[in-house]
Amino acid sequence: MGLSGVNILNAMGAGGSKYVNDTGTHTGTFTSIQFTEDSVLSAYTGKVENVSALISDGTTFSQGQVIYGECSEFSLSAGACLAYKS
Repeated sequence: MGLSGVNILNAMGAGGSKYVNDTGTHTGTFTSIQFTEDSVLSAYTGKVENVSALISDGTTFSQGQVIYGECSEFSLSAGACLAYKS
């Protein structure tokens, strides 16, 4: 399996996942975050350009939406998600 196949498997949950439904800070190496209900991020450290605007605007991510990209830390102000581990 080539490198791209490994990356796809990681993004799809081959490394496991973590269910989050609180407002605490969650750390790790996550490849994507899928929202299981309408949710709002209060913090995000990862590879999303201009993420500060998403947070300051209070952007609501709809149930089922996914953020793809490496993330090392995040927290929610509302909602729930599955954070997929690498």
